[in-house]
Amino acid sequence: MGKKIEYSLSLLFFWVKGFISVDSRFVKVRGANTILGFIPAGKDDQSIPLKNISSTRMSTSYKIKPIIIGIILIFISLSMLGDSFLAGLILLLIGVGVLGSGMLTVLIIQRAGNDFYVSVPFFDKAKMLQIQDMIEEALAHDADKTDMNLFFDKKEI
Repeated sequence: MGKKIEYSLSLLFFWVKGFISVDSRFVKVRGANTILGFIPAGKDDQSIPLKNISSTRMSTSYKIKPIIIGIILIFISLSMLGDSFLAGLILLLIGVGVLGSGMLTVLIIQRAGNDFYVSVPFFDKAKMLQIQDMIEEALAHDADKTDMNLFFDKKEI
């Protein structure tokens, strides 16, 4: 039976979830395509055979468009606070959300000659580290299954 971990797809839409599950044969990824890194625009499903994965790594990514748009919205909201406090506050929250959606943690799954990227908001980094550990554990278990020396060593005990 495989392990499954859910993660947020976006900072603003934190309730929209994706998942990665790892079992002895596949790494299954369900995510979403997004516009500007925060507006969901369809699903993205992948089933990657464990045999095709060579390694995983973590990275931090900064997307310039959402960061710039977020900064612009923050400045506009700060200028609006004197005229309309509520509208300025709402725009400020949206600006901070858009700005934060430009800062991502990326899990890179190296598979059969090309990389597969899973990008999540910065606050889900711990979940990506868990997923990375799960994949590496499954890879180690898969390698141990085909190691004849290890098989005979266990048989002698």
